[in-house]
Amino acid sequence: MTRLSSPIENLKNHYKVVIIGSGYGGGIAASRLARAGQQVCLLERGKEFQPGEYPNNEVKSLGEIQVDLPTKRIGSCTGLYDFHVNKDINIFVGCGLGGTSLVNANVSLQAEPRVFADQRWPQELRDDVKTLLAEGYRRAEEMLKPTAYPQDFPPLPKLDALEKSSKYLNENFYRPPINVTFKDGVNHVGIEQNKCNLCGDCVSGCNNKAKNTVLMNYLPDAKNHGAEIYTQVSVRQVEKQNNRWLVHFQLLNAGQEKFDAPAMFVSADIVILAAGTLGSTEILLRSQQAGLALSSQVGHNFTGNGDVLAFGYNTEQKINGVGFGNRPPSGQEPVGPCISGIIDMREQPRLDNGMVIEEGSIPGALAPILPKSLAAVGTILGKDTDEGLGDRLQEKLREAESLTHGAYTGAVRNTQTYLVMTHDDAAGEMYLENDRLRIRWENVGKQSIFQRVNDRLTEATRPLGGTQIPNPIWTNLFGHDLITVHPLGGCILAGNAEHGVVNHKGQVFSSNQGTAVYENLYVSDGSVIPRTLGVNPLLTISAIAERCCALIAKDRGWTINYNLPSAPTSPGVNTPAKVGIQFTETMRGYFSTEVKDDYQRAAQQGQKDRSPLQFTLTVIADDLEHLLNDPKHPAKIVGTVTAPALATEPLTVTNGEFNLFVVAQDQHETRQMLYRLPMTTEAGQSYYLEGYKELHDDPGFDLWSDTTTLYITVYAGDNNTNPVLGKGILKIQPVDFVKQMTTLKVTNAPSPTERLQAIDRFSRFFAGTLSELYL
Repeated sequence: MTRLSSPIENLKNHYKVVIIGSGYGGGIAASRLARAGQQVCLLERGKEFQPGEYPNNEVKSLGEIQVDLPTKRIGSCTGLYDFHVNKDINIFVGCGLGGTSLVNANVSLQAEPRVFADQRWPQELRDDVKTLLAEGYRRAEEMLKPTAYPQDFPPLPKLDALEKSSKYLNENFYRPPINVTFKDGVNHVGIEQNKCNLCGDCVSGCNNKAKNTVLMNYLPDAKNHGAEIYTQVSVRQVEKQNNRWLVHFQLLNAGQEKFDAPAMFVSADIVILAAGTLGSTEILLRSQQAGLALSSQVGHNFTGNGDVLAFGYNTEQKINGVGFGNRPPSGQEPVGPCISGIIDMREQPRLDNGMVIEEGSIPGALAPILPKSLAAVGTILGKDTDEGLGDRLQEKLREAESLTHGAYTGAVRNTQTYLVMTHDDAAGEMYLENDRLRIRWENVGKQSIFQRVNDRLTEATRPLGGTQIPNPIWTNLFGHDLITVHPLGGCILAGNAEHGVVNHKGQVFSSNQGTAVYENLYVSDGSVIPRTLGVNPLLTISAIAERCCALIAKDRGWTINYNLPSAPTSPGVNTPAKVGIQFTETMRGYFSTEVKDDYQRAAQQGQKDRSPLQFTLTVIADDLEHLLNDPKHPAKIVGTVTAPALATEPLTVTNGEFNLFVVAQDQHETRQMLYRLPMTTEAGQSYYLEGYKELHDDPGFDLWSDTTTLYITVYAGDNNTNPVLGKGILKIQPVDFVKQMTTLKVTNAPSPTERLQAIDRFSRFFAGTLSELYL
């Protein structure tokens, strides 16, 4: 399968623009600035999922869940489903290439004009509502292609039920534009898409190529125009270094964390934070702790966009609100896109009293747990909207049917899922505690608007004859806590640093007061939104991101080519990856700049001068067969080197090379492992390290010593033609060797069997070569 992301070993030292995050803000920035002819690098914490790879059953879904609890984190830090549990409000976002667009419900609606009349928006943006912001909305719609559920598609029971509720409420009902395609073909950026198969699994990840996530438009468009995309890269903080920015990051799933390796870095002229409301705020808070001057408003004005999740359980009519999961689409009754209808109650005399009610679908992967869960919660928290002995008997029969035959029958089949957006006070605060992002927002769930929402949902359920179940954590038992899928704020737009974190362009304020900014540091995602929007926020986030990019280009005299080709070609994606292998190792020793002609004396002098040198490197062979069959074929190396004699801070290694078992010149019974490491300091100084391990059978048992001793030479420049700066010797400690063995992993193997076969081939080759030399 082809990928948009590139192997991390291809990462360069410096870029014109580095973008952190790949959701709507990051994807738009990458596309637009690449279209402006700039050198763009995008870094994403999550993995790349292509359609067909999203979990569709309970076991696979559990493997993609990460939960950030108050005291610890559970699950992989690259899990697709990212839950954040806090005392007052809980959050669900997506983690992957494409951000939350991978797991949202696709609704693309503009915020009503009164939202932008709020004084919390900078005056410059309020002045642009009908110009640059309107243009941003149009540009975003041009790329995301939102359209309403077609009238000529099959009727959807959950949509019909919502319309029935709207008539009872006497409120405005319609089919909103959603980022879903309803026809087969190649899209406007060259990606082949299929029409929606009505499976209902939008929020667990669309395996049918029908959902217009950022992965289907902005990101391949960025790739088409030369942007480089890297995944499983967790940015920790940003740092200003003269006229450059340093982006400090950690490689994920590479094993470097087992050695407590220091962070790597890449430098850029311009940095755009687009890691989402939680991610961008966390990075700025950590950067602030490290000394970057910022507004004291970082982390403030957090809002859940007035989100409310609830259910109309066990109604008297069929809903079909559970996705197909791993069931074959053929023969299934249609569920439809996750959200296909809306009851729009925003036009209220008082803006903050407005709300929208949308119907939803539950991913099929959760189907096994739904009958018992909903029955239990319904008994404890539910409010039945109709009465009578006969009705009660029918409800019990439907409940028994679901408990016996599963979620596609009975009470669960007849359950409507509601997602409501309204307006809260946007008074939450994000902060760091033990280097982890936490949120406090006392009594948020006790705001009167949420009781008003609950009352309206009870009325919406009444004509369906069901039991209204509020969000289970919005109860007295849990202190009326909330859950949101639309976190906003934390790095809000404002006229000055006293009231926000970035100016109307997204430039970060450079002090605690006034209007001075870092000209080349931006934030462009949901974190800049200063208040609730009262509707699904993705289109407004996208419009503001488009506006930000237009202003970035205007300020620098760049021209963004917005033209879409009449006959788009497929993006220049990488060829399907071959089975590879990688491991991470740490070596420690001593290095001297005083002795340049003898390794042993240099190591002794380095130890005497207290001049250590150690590295943690990840060796990546992208083609295992080539590595085993051609000793001259190098693997790639990335990592860090700590050497006080060279720099006070760790140096970053990119585009290094490693050769396994090269025949030593004129010594056919000797093999060498070769290391070539281009190293860069935070100040931009380049060094080059060459090293070799020499494997030769000498008297005595020297196998361990040979395979764990590296003789190094460091050059004062970016290659070995520069003057020698010094020499030394490094060794692998036994405890580090044990850790190294746990980092060995196979990449791009399509199945567990092929992973085992690859490890077996590598192990046999490695052991066989050593046997030939030493036995």
